Amino acid sequence: MRTTNSNVEIKRQNKIKIVQYILKHEKVSRQELAVALGFSLPTVFQNVTELMELGMVCEAGEYGSTGGRKAKVLKIKEGFCCAAGIEITKDDICFVLVDLDQKLVCLERKTLSYANTQEYYSRLGEVVGELLRKNGITAKGTTRLAGVGISVPGIIDHDLGMLRESHELGVENVSIRHFSKYIPHEFCCESSANCSAYAVLNAEQKSAVYLALSDTVRGAVFIDGKIYKGDNFRGGEFGHTIVQPGGRMCCCGKQGCLNAYCSSEVLTEHGAYALEQFFERLEAGDPEYKERWEEYLEYLARQTANIRIAFDCDIILGGKVGRYLTPYMAQLEAHLRVYNVTDFDFSYLTVDPYQQGSSAIGAACYMLDRYVENLHSEQTGGA
Repeated sequence: MRTTNSNVEIKRQNKIKIVQYILKHEKVSRQELAVALGFSLPTVFQNVTELMELGMVCEAGEYGSTGGRKAKVLKIKEGFCCAAGIEITKDDICFVLVDLDQKLVCLERKTLSYANTQEYYSRLGEVVGELLRKNGITAKGTTRLAGVGISVPGIIDHDLGMLRESHELGVENVSIRHFSKYIPHEFCCESSANCSAYAVLNAEQKSAVYLALSDTVRGAVFIDGKIYKGDNFRGGEFGHTIVQPGGRMCCCGKQGCLNAYCSSEVLTEHGAYALEQFFERLEAGDPEYKERWEEYLEYLARQTANIRIAFDCDIILGGKVGRYLTPYMAQLEAHLRVYNVTDFDFSYLTVDPYQQGSSAIGAACYMLDRYVENLHSEQTGGA
């Protein structure tokens, strides 16, 4: 019995490896799969046949002739499966649908002010259901839903299943099950910074640090293809590192934290006006806004230099402020040169390529990867 179970698991893992390889390379042949994965051709043919019967994989043309029979091109079938991602903020939600090959299908924002009440969680479930139906994801639809991933700004304790603390949402010790109570689908909940890093870095499987510059400053450390969460799920909490001893008061009660100098609220004077308005005034040449921006970049450069020295890897800047950073990267590098004298090439510092919704996209990608990693033999014909 143990041998039989072992064989079933080996077959299941073989199938997963084939799907993951096709996803990573988009278009492959059976012969390429055999060589790359070290499988026999019969093993590849059997698994591919079952994946095609399931509807996950399809043939999409032929490769050019090399003198023999033309090899068929394999790819993941479009529309086979998708996942929803929800980014929770204090004022709204960002909803995305992402296909199994991690292509963005849709992105919408809905006004929904957060409150730790049953009314809010019920309304969240209604909005998610409405958006799924709007995009054709129904019980009778042809596209499978891998699940719903939810991105929440804060520290999530996965051992206890709790949102330990979220300054942005103004809550502590909230069960993450509240967010899924009215969402009748497979579910996961992760911190917004980790989700953003996952969206940007998962396909590359390299080490990098993601710095999310939003209502508070949070980060994620991505090492060898995995998020480093820390012993107490506080990995990447760069917002509470000191950049100015004895400086401004932070929401955590300390003085001089990065949060007090580089959150989006610093630029908006804690919600006095929209972030977009700040950058409009900055572009118009307002001297007060230029001075405030120079100070912002100064402290951001200090922290970026510290991260570079500590981790010696790429750094990605994102979050609300990250959407506006691209035109100012040369200005930021000028500040950075004062603190980082070991690097002459600043190409390690980039901006999140997603203009919006990266944490929602990352949450959806978590669900898609979980779906592939948990392919069961009964889903795929037993091979």
